[in-house]
Amino acid sequence: MATRHGLVRDLLCLPDSSPFAKLLDSCLRSRSARETRRVHARILNSQFSKEIFIRNRLIDVYGKCDCLDDARKVFNRMPQRNTFTWNSIITVLTKLGFLDEAARLFGSMSDPDQCSWNSMVSGFAQHDRFEESLEYFVNMN
Repeated sequence: MATRHGLVRDLLCLPDSSPFAKLLDSCLRSRSARETRRVHARILNSQFSKEIFIRNRLIDVYGKCDCLDDARKVFNRMPQRNTFTWNSIITVLTKLGFLDEAARLFGSMSDPDQCSWNSMVSGFAQHDRFEESLEYFVNMN
């Protein structure tokens, strides 16, 4: 039977990024910012440090661990972003109540999708900014 550390070591020897995704899932379940930072440090020292999927996942996990600064750092350091990247940081910002920053980022998106719009509508509504929530809803394509 493998020890916990042995399992982590074995997973990290695989040739794709799925072990990191599994480790981040574990961090998410435990809501552990400390463990997320540890996994992030390992990612930075791996060949997968530039993978957009892993970076997007980091934004999501940091956000769900209420680590906005860490999520922002990952987002700001990404040389390439896709719609999922933008949606992840916008969702983090709206969840944590940084609605004006979310609105600014949303406004700078080249092509917001349904998820982008839904994040704005629900985020503003959840923080009792109903007029703005309704405005986003009405402007959805």
